[in-house]
Amino acid sequence: MKKTVAFLLLVSFLLCLSACDLDGVAYFYSYAGEYNGFGIEVNKLANCCFVSGYTCTEYTEGMEITIPDDYNGIPIKRVGGFSGIGAPSPFGIDLSQLYMNAPEGSEFDMIWRYPDDELSVAYTIENVVFQLNIGKNIEEIDFVFMDDYYPHINEDGTVTFYHPVVYITCSEENTTFYSKDGKLYYKSTNALVEDFAYPE
Repeated sequence: MKKTVAFLLLVSFLLCLSACDLDGVAYFYSYAGEYNGFGIEVNKLANCCFVSGYTCTEYTEGMEITIPDDYNGIPIKRVGGFSGIGAPSPFGIDLSQLYMNAPEGSEFDMIWRYPDDELSVAYTIENVVFQLNIGKNIEEIDFVFMDDYYPHINEDGTVTFYHPVVYITCSEENTTFYSKDGKLYYKSTNALVEDFAYPE
């Protein structure tokens, strides 16, 4: 009897798996490490990956960053997502190593969501523009967070907040998305993918 119940449970589980969209199930993703500056989350069961944040340690004007088509032969199909028990792993560009220089414990020793107009010091906001190349395998934009502003204290005491933005190019082989004038659109509806921070 126990073997029959176990067999039925196994069959039910396998049927459930076959009916599920396995590449969208957070539980099957686990962090594989950093690759070409991107965090990589791998789902071996569905044979796919997603890219999480990109860490920038040096920058040149108009710098290109390219989402790889695959990681160790496993296609990268998603931008951002969730892994394990549902931990968020958004796509974003981390500039903290490049620009943040405030003494530990100061009011600028943190990443801001947006500078407050009532700051006690003069500040400016400067967009840091990256060309983001999206390849043929990307099928989903799951979780993008690009609302971070990185403060840098200048020699005269003013503050510059550096904000990463992306000018997007998309492979013509991609069946889900296309790019136009640096922005990403869905081929099925021509709707703008609004998740990214684009240059103004």
